[in-house]
Amino acid sequence: MDLKEFKSELRLTSDGDNWGNAMGTWFECAGQVNKRGLIVPWHWEYRPGMGSDGTDPESYYYPLFENTDKNDLFIIGEFLCRYCQYLDFKGLSY
Repeated sequence: MDLKEFKSELRLTSDGDNWGNAMGTWFECAGQVNKRGLIVPWHWEYRPGMGSDGTDPESYYYPLFENTDKNDLFIIGEFLCRYCQYLDFKGLSY
């Protein structure tokens, strides 16, 4: 999945809780990066739970991210990082 496809999917799955959806999706993306043994960018401030690779097989995005190229996964993660910063700046975080 590339960024354009991801953005379309994010719009389709939005339930009005932009902050919650973005954070949950970002955690899954970071978890997939971690699961592959890749270095999660420090500015994502991500730490997986103890005894976990950071992924959630029940997540809607789990199978989509599992089949996403690593470069696209980083691009999507960076988009989600900036999007969460934007939502926080706008006062939409909790």
